[in-house]
Amino acid sequence: MNICIAGGGRVGFHLARLLSVENHDITVIERNPTRAEQVDFALDVRTVTGSASSVLLLNEAAVEEADVFVAATGSDEVNLIAAATAKGLGAKQTVARVDNPAYIESNILYETVLGIDYLLSPDALSALDIARYVENPGMVAAESFARGVVKLQQIRVTKSPTTGGKCLRDVPMPPGVLLGVISRKGVTLIPNGESIVEPGDLVTLIGQRERIDSVKAMFHGTEPQLDRIVIMGGDSIGLHLAQMLEKGKYSVKLMDRNPDKCKTLSTKLERATVVCRDGTSRGELEEERIEDADMFVAATDDDERNIMAGVLAKEVGATRAIAVVHEPDFASLVSKLGIDHVVTPRASLANRVLKLVHQESVQSIAVLEEGQVEIIEIAVDGETPIIGKSLREAFEPRRGMRGALVASILRGDQVIVPRGDDEIQAGDTIIVIAAPDSLDAVLKLFKKR
Repeated sequence: MNICIAGGGRVGFHLARLLSVENHDITVIERNPTRAEQVDFALDVRTVTGSASSVLLLNEAAVEEADVFVAATGSDEVNLIAAATAKGLGAKQTVARVDNPAYIESNILYETVLGIDYLLSPDALSALDIARYVENPGMVAAESFARGVVKLQQIRVTKSPTTGGKCLRDVPMPPGVLLGVISRKGVTLIPNGESIVEPGDLVTLIGQRERIDSVKAMFHGTEPQLDRIVIMGGDSIGLHLAQMLEKGKYSVKLMDRNPDKCKTLSTKLERATVVCRDGTSRGELEEERIEDADMFVAATDDDERNIMAGVLAKEVGATRAIAVVHEPDFASLVSKLGIDHVVTPRASLANRVLKLVHQESVQSIAVLEEGQVEIIEIAVDGETPIIGKSLREAFEPRRGMRGALVASILRGDQVIVPRGDDEIQAGDTIIVIAAPDSLDAVLKLFKKR
């Protein structure tokens, strides 16, 4: 697929890296010559130096040939102009990154007037990811496949069934459920029967909807429902999150150290309490009785302050803590400091764009661990060459399938965890776990003859 990305900063670079690994043809437009050179050196992509809001430059970048154009610079206005221009020049699908609440709230109007297909906000998507975690504590991600028959749940392990010398082979899993992925300290692997699970791991369970909750209990204890939520930071993510949560059953308190900002925030929130406090001060956290908080969310634009506040909140007594981290090098350190969960805005946006890129070739897709693992749903057509072949034969490692595994087959109403001798039949729906560099080879198996 031909994909053009405007902006080589954190978000654009991350997206270009993920898509280039999948063997797409990527062009990155970056106005800063030094940054453009860094992108060109680090990634197997084509780079064009200049402003993405220039019609002449977009012509030079051949955006009319783009299947997807993503405007991901740091300027909302440049992104809107670039995406609208690219659409006018002939790009099939266009996406604009926006952060200004005015654009987000009126996204349908802007999409209609400018012809842009999608307006996406990393901050709003991050707030949505945090809200989902608050609603389902301990569950990092959840997706549905095969019209809701198959569920995916990614959870943080608090208790392991592989103790006392046991491995996964010794753990009785019900029919139709598979432990598909283990993520440990930033490293992601597809387990086998000899693998073990450790407390603190992220495990991804895939299987029949009615049975997956019973398996979840084997790896994660019962979580009490949350009530008291404290958010530090009245910037975009903090405000979005407070507005989402105050509509529910939660008691929400929003902290910010800027008095003027607090006054503005209080006019934008209906039920949430706004207090002028510094979340990086132990004394002020104690005065706000953070030890009574079920969840503390550090959501400023400053990674260091978020990490420091999250650690302090846990020490003071908050039950759980989440930190928003923008810098990718910091994300892997957070869990080592006792913070329960980390949310990265660039990953939230990249995951959504990856779903858009693949929406024509797969039924649905889940992206985990900042793109290290993709889980796709494919409907098997009667003209697909894989029909009649065993999975062992079709997914031979020498064919580029070393990082791929068929997790489930939906055949009628039956959910099957297949073995190597099982064959794919016409009409099946299959769920495949794939590393990005094996995804292209997997999709080729299911193309019509």
